[in-house]
Amino acid sequence: MNNRNSKQQINKTLVFLKHEIMEMLPPTIFFFVVFHVVAFARALIVEEYDVSLSSTVTATIGAIIVGKAILIANNLPLLHWFRETRLVINVIWRTLIYVMLVILFQFLEELIPLVSRYGTILTTVEHLFEEINWQRFWATHIIFVVFLVFYNLATAVIDTFGRDELINAFFGTKSDKINKLD
Repeated sequence: MNNRNSKQQINKTLVFLKHEIMEMLPPTIFFFVVFHVVAFARALIVEEYDVSLSSTVTATIGAIIVGKAILIANNLPLLHWFRETRLVINVIWRTLIYVMLVILFQFLEELIPLVSRYGTILTTVEHLFEEINWQRFWATHIIFVVFLVFYNLATAVIDTFGRDELINAFFGTKSDKINKLD
């Protein structure tokens, strides 16, 4: 009997992990592309036409972190406060919440390398605002906000009309669409 309970627990755990990964996959892939676009744009801004491996790794890790953060945020009750209102209000609200998350992660991205330079978090925080390249910070943030709006619009449309319906609308045949009208 103990072996059977153990197998059931493993199956429950695997189902849970599969669900979490599947929920995290769309935003992670989306932000994987976004962070790589931003890394490339940063390289162009500073005239470094060679995108380094470290920026690619940073972009990939950032996408995974933001994908998980969105998964966590989606489970917060405050994210769903305007779910029953007009779609535009819901999109704006979700974008504001996600923008706050992105600002937090961007500050952490700036903070972590400085900790090794200054030794303690307190000393780092004292020097943080002097050390941040604000033009790069805000340029990056503007790009993220634009992509967050697109992400929220896409997820709102998918939630409203259904994933299968949209896939059929984009990739279905013309006869599929005509048959729906009948």
